[in-house]
This record gives sequence, C-alpha cells and structure tokens, in this order.
Amino acid sequence: MSDEQKDLIEQLERRVATLENIVRRLTFVSNTAEQLRSPRPSGPGPSAAPVVHAAIPDRPPARQNDLEQWFGQRGLLAVGVAALLIAAALFLKYAFDRGWISPLLRAIGAVALGIVVAAWGHYRIGQGMRRYGAAMIGAGGGLVYLGLWAAAGPYALMERRVGILLLALTTVVATMLALHHEIEGLAIWALCGAYLAPLILATAPNPQGFLAYLEVIGLGTAITAYAMNWRLTFNLALFGYLILAGAGSAPAIATPLGAWMVAAAALLALHVTLQRSWPEARVGVLLWAWVILGMGLGDLTGSQSARSLALGAAAAISGVLWWQQYRRDPFNEETTKALGLTEAASERFLFVTNPIAFMLLANAVDIRVLDESFQIVPAALAVAYLSAGWFGRRGAQLIGGFLLVALAMVFPWEASSITIGWIALALLALGAEREGGRPGGRYAAMALAAAAWVCLFTFALYDRGYHPSSSSLLVDPWAGALYLFVAGTAVAAYWWGKEGRSIRLMWGLCGSAVFAGGSIQVQSNFGRLTPLAGDLALSVWWLLFAGALVFLGFRLNHKLIRSIGLSVAALAGLKIVLFDLSNLQALYRVGSFFTLAIIALAVAYAYNQKARVDHIA
Repeated sequence: MSDEQKDLIEQLERRVATLENIVRRLTFVSNTAEQLRSPRPSGPGPSAAPVVHAAIPDRPPARQNDLEQWFGQRGLLAVGVAALLIAAALFLKYAFDRGWISPLLRAIGAVALGIVVAAWGHYRIGQGMRRYGAAMIGAGGGLVYLGLWAAAGPYALMERRVGILLLALTTVVATMLALHHEIEGLAIWALCGAYLAPLILATAPNPQGFLAYLEVIGLGTAITAYAMNWRLTFNLALFGYLILAGAGSAPAIATPLGAWMVAAAALLALHVTLQRSWPEARVGVLLWAWVILGMGLGDLTGSQSARSLALGAAAAISGVLWWQQYRRDPFNEETTKALGLTEAASERFLFVTNPIAFMLLANAVDIRVLDESFQIVPAALAVAYLSAGWFGRRGAQLIGGFLLVALAMVFPWEASSITIGWIALALLALGAEREGGRPGGRYAAMALAAAAWVCLFTFALYDRGYHPSSSSLLVDPWAGALYLFVAGTAVAAYWWGKEGRSIRLMWGLCGSAVFAGGSIQVQSNFGRLTPLAGDLALSVWWLLFAGALVFLGFRLNHKLIRSIGLSVAALAGLKIVLFDLSNLQALYRVGSFFTLAIIALAVAYAYNQKARVDHIA
C-alpha cells in the first residue's frame, strides 16, 4: 500500500469519527429534550434505562515520521517543481536573448507544456497520488503563467489587458481543479497568481477596470472558500482584495459604484462569519473596509445625490451589523457561552465601533444637509438603537441609544444646556428600567450623570469664564445648570431603588457637585466685593459643608459620610493655617479661625455624645 493511499484511509477514518461524534451529540440532545418533556414519576418506580452512547473510535495513532520517506516524498517534490519553473523561466530568457525560435512559439510552447504537466497532475490525483498530482498541477499552472506573461509582457504579442484576462482564466481553471479535488493549496496558489498578474504585467492605469477585476477574483474566490470551509483562502481572498483595491484603485473607490464594491466585501464577510467562527475575518475585513471607504468618501466628487448614494454603502454595512447584533446580543451570557470569550469580545468591540465608524464616514462624505446639521446622524442612529433596546429588551442597545441621543445634543447646544439635557436623559434612562422594565437603564443613567458632571465642571465652566455674564453669578446659565444637576442627581439617587455601588456613586456625584459648585459660587460672588472676602467665604463654606456631612453621617449612621466630612474639615483647616493665616487681613483671620473653632467644637461634641451613648448602651 502506497503512502498516499494510507493518507486517504486516515482521512476517511477521521471523517467517520467526526460523523459519529456529531450523531452522538444529536442523539444526546434528542434524548435530553425527550426526558425534559416527559413528566417526572410521582412515586418510586423503576428507574429509566440508561442511555447508551456509541463509543467514538480514537483517532489512529500518528505514524512515525521517516526522514527518508519525507525527503523523498515531499522535499524532492518541492525541489523538482521549483527547478522545473526556474528552468522554464531561464529557457524563455535564454531563447529571447539568443533568438533561437520566434517569440510566438516560445510563449505557445510554455503554455502547452504547462497544460500537459497540469493534465498529468490531474491524472495522478485520480490514481491516488494527491500530493504529487497537486504539485504537478501547480507547476503546470506556473508554466502557463510564465508563457502568458511573456506573451503579454516582454514579447508584446497581445495587449496587456488581454493577458490579464487570460491569466484570470487560468486562475479560474486552477480554482475549479482545486474544487474538484478538494485541495485548498491549489485555490491559494491560483488566487495568488490572479492577484499578482496585474502587478507583474504593469498595465496602464485603469482604476475602474482594476477594481472590477479584483472584485470578481476576490469575492468569487471568497464565496468558493466559504462553500468549501477554507478559512485561509477566504481570508486571503478578502484581505488581498481590499489591500490591492486601496493601493491601486483609490480613484475608483471615490465613486458611488466603487464604494458599493468595497462594501460588498464587508457584507460578504459579515454574512459568512455569522455562519463560521472566523473572528479575524469579521473584525479585520470590517475595519479595513471602513478605512478604505473613509479614504474614498473623503475624495468623492459629484452631486449631492451621488454622495448620498455612496454613503448608502457605509449605511448598508452598519445596518447589517446592527441587525446581526440585534438578533445575537453580544453582551448576553448565552452568546458568550456559545461563541467563547475571544469571539464575544470581538463582537462587543464591533458593537462599540459600529456607530462611531458610520458617523466618521458620514462626516467625511461632505453632504450639505449633514454639514449644516450633523446631529441628524447620531439622532437617526439613536432611534434604531433605542427601538431595539425598548422593544427587544436589549440592555446594550438601550444604553447605546441614550448615549447617541446625548451625542446629538452636543452639536447644536451650548455646554450648560448639554449638562441639563444629559441629566434629564439620565432620569429618563432610569425610568426606562424602573418603570418600563428595560435592562440597561441604570447603567445609561450612571454614564450620562458622570458625563454631565464632567461637562459641567470643564466645558461649561470654561464657557462661563470666556463669556462672562453681566447678571448675578447666582442666576447665570452655568449656575442654573449646577442647580438642575444637583437636583437631578439627588432625585435619581433617591429614586434608584437598588442598593450597591451605583447608588453611592450617584450620591457622590451629587455631593461633589454641591461641594465644588458651591465653592465656585461662594468665592466668585464674595470675590466681587474683595478677593479677601472670597477667600474667607471659601474657608467658611468648606467648614460648613464638612459639618453638614458629619451630622448627616450621624443621622444616617453612615461611617463613610462622616469620614468624608472629616476629610473636608481637615482640608479646610490646612487652608486656614497655610493660606489664610499669611494672606488674609487681621479681621478676616479672626473670622476664619472663629468659624474653624465653632465647627470643630460642634463636630467634637457630636462624636463625644455618640461615644457616651454607645458606652451607656
């Protein structure tokens, strides 16, 4: 028995073992479902007969590698194929330099010899020599490639575009042979030859034709690889298509048709990877397609309708991905168990980047209505995500929808108005979970409240200093945003309905806004009188805030609140000793230390009273 026949027998044994394993699993699932449907016996009775599963034969032990056999079977085969191709190439060059035979006969001879060698390899595969036959088909295809390259290249016997078409036809034939014999290596070899053909022939620039050629080769081979479950071929087909398209067809991509041709690769990857667990293709192809689309849409010229049509390609990608993740929530525990941690993490990454990518592409396409009112884009996305989150009870989509609404507010509103809008959205999100029973509302509320706090004390405060108001600082837009933020976070914390870190964080946002906002307001308003009055008022405010926290902590019997109050009191004491003592005038110093004494004595009295009560108890 030959070595090739042994390989075939081993492959058949592995396939039979795989089929038996699948049948065993299906039988187990069927029996389990039947047992769940059948009622449990009320009393003692005969136990159910155990389910007997067919034993799965172990994989045959791997044969010991024989160096001599390996070198004779594989090493010499590779050397022979390489030597044959090098000999053919050297012969063509030598014959061209010496002028022995006409260029037409040289090219035809190389093509004919390649066909004969490929036919011989095809016959050998039929005789059971798969590895040897596949190598011969690859060598024959290489000879055909050399002959066609010589005819369309240095010999100039045909137009270069005709040569590319003939090379593509050679690729198709090699791919059909790969399908017929189920040999992935032949398909990869043919695909590489098809991608290299336009490069080695160096045709005149024709971006549209080059992109169409790549589309046919890349997507056609990718579909074939999907049908045959050839992962490496699928990745090579789509990644090669997108890389070559971005490098050599940039002007063609900057058209509506080119944008849709790029989108076709991403859509094919989305469809295939929903059926196949190939995360590298799902994430990589999608990211690279977004990059190429961004380059093309940025250089797009033409009417507004043409620009909208090109943006529709990006919308198709985002829409299909949104629909797939609506049907299979990437944040669901069952999805994580079914896909595995790595693939679930890649799905979550795409969930986050999908709306961001579409907004970036929409900004690059330069559509007039979007340039004037870009908030339309995040608002439209928010409708889709909020609808999915509400009607489908999807927590991730609901959170994403509220965050997109918050983003839509950024473009037309001032910073103080944004703060008010975000805290209002936080209350709506909390209500969606508490009253509507939709998951994710509390997380959205927490994120929006935290973002509103940051906006209030950064951008909104900067706008207040950049655009000073002539009215009182107690009633200007920033002060109004502060009051509404404090009220909104207090209502949200009181209405939260669940104990845990989240409610403490919400109270923390409220309290920190009171402390920081009150400090700004007190110092700003009293500082209008004199700077010294502002510094004194700030010290007094810190001491009063610290005392209020300590007494609130005693009333609620909450140690953390009392500890925070003591920390603020210590900070106020340091400010009075290190700053007020050296900078304030005599009367202001008296006021600072008198306030410090009153608050310190009151807090000490509260702690001593608590210690006395605890001792009596």
